Amino acid sequence: MIDARTKMLTATISKLYRRGAEGNIRRILQKTHTADIAALLEALDTEERLSIFQLVHDLDQKSQIVAYLNEDRQEEILSVLDTAEIEKIVSNMERDDAADLLGHLPDDVSKRILNAMVQEDSEEVEELMGYPEDSAGGIMSSEVLAMKEEMTVSDVVKAIQKEEEDLIAFYIYVVNDSEQLVGVLSLKQLLLSRPSMKLKDIMSTDIITVALSTNQAEVARIVERYDFLSLPVVDESNKLVGVITVDDVIDVIREEAEEDFLAMGRAGWTGDADIMGLIKARWPWLVLSFIGSSFCFSLIFFITFFGQTHLKENLWWLVAAFVPIILVVGATAGHQSATFAVGILRSRADNNLSPSKHILKEMAVSGLFALVFCSIVVLTGFFVFDLVSLAWILGLSLSFQIIFSVVLGSSIPFLLKRLGLDPTVASMPLLTAIADISGITVLFGSSQIFLDTLI
Repeated sequence: MIDARTKMLTATISKLYRRGAEGNIRRILQKTHTADIAALLEALDTEERLSIFQLVHDLDQKSQIVAYLNEDRQEEILSVLDTAEIEKIVSNMERDDAADLLGHLPDDVSKRILNAMVQEDSEEVEELMGYPEDSAGGIMSSEVLAMKEEMTVSDVVKAIQKEEEDLIAFYIYVVNDSEQLVGVLSLKQLLLSRPSMKLKDIMSTDIITVALSTNQAEVARIVERYDFLSLPVVDESNKLVGVITVDDVIDVIREEAEEDFLAMGRAGWTGDADIMGLIKARWPWLVLSFIGSSFCFSLIFFITFFGQTHLKENLWWLVAAFVPIILVVGATAGHQSATFAVGILRSRADNNLSPSKHILKEMAVSGLFALVFCSIVVLTGFFVFDLVSLAWILGLSLSFQIIFSVVLGSSIPFLLKRLGLDPTVASMPLLTAIADISGITVLFGSSQIFLDTLI
């Protein structure tokens, strides 16, 4: 959720924007951290976002803001900039951030920007773009502080002071003449050593590294286990090719947590899943819940009607036997939708997400599921029980329960968020209570209306 700082900043900037006080906005933006500006832009509508971004004139600040934005916002902002300005922004970004950005742009735009960059920079960015996004190569930075093992402490300090680029250096990585990683030492250890000592005499040779192809989840586990601030990446010949810093690992942990959260709810792969993606992700679990609850229906039916031949005289028992199906399938569909909504709110904390569009997408998904399961119930009632009219009542009741549970599940988290409550904690109990009550009411209410005409 948007924190208090961002809310206050958003309210202030929006008020100044409506007044046309561009000078005041510029002064505020100059004193605001780029991460907070990015959060501000995420919370604004499209028109305000684009206008306020244009009020930022410092190139470094612009580049950092773009790096903090999510992919959709990046593309939205870059779409209104001319090619020359885009090239300046990308060229000024960290190499790994530039590679991530260009990887999501159209190929022709990416190639044009790469061709306009300094050759050395463009080659590094293009190389990073060649690695899978979820690998160590895809999240590493090629800007690494590496020193030769024969250098003295004094030489290294002088070399660091001459560095023109703002390197995020937690450790000094020591390489041999073949650029192979042979040791590591911390900046503290470097500064506490005598100036005349060589790196090879004070470095640690017990180095934890990862390969270019190592999965990002494994990278996060290694950093967590050893409490590293950065992790070196080496190729097959042990040459140092890059470094993964703790801020990259935090992003990975957040992404993995989002995926695990959505997987736990059998809700979908990512917050950006389209309708077909949601259907593919949820379909197996809904079918499984339908099959499982159908066994409960069969068990109740067998116990109740064992030895009886007059089925039509005991239709209320048949309706009662259908309760597990309507509750279990409805609960599964609703929990999937609620989990997906909570996952979006957690992962897109500062996004200006439209609840109405999200709910409409969920309704489309639930409508397809409702149609399929209603058809199964009606066909079963016709071919197995020869009770078409009752089968229609049960099928339509199940359809209503699926759609209602999904709409409820996708709405409750947004409602709780608006009320200032934690949707993660309160969504499921509230959904279960309301959905169960509605399911029983609709099932027995509709049966009460039509059952007398069927007996």
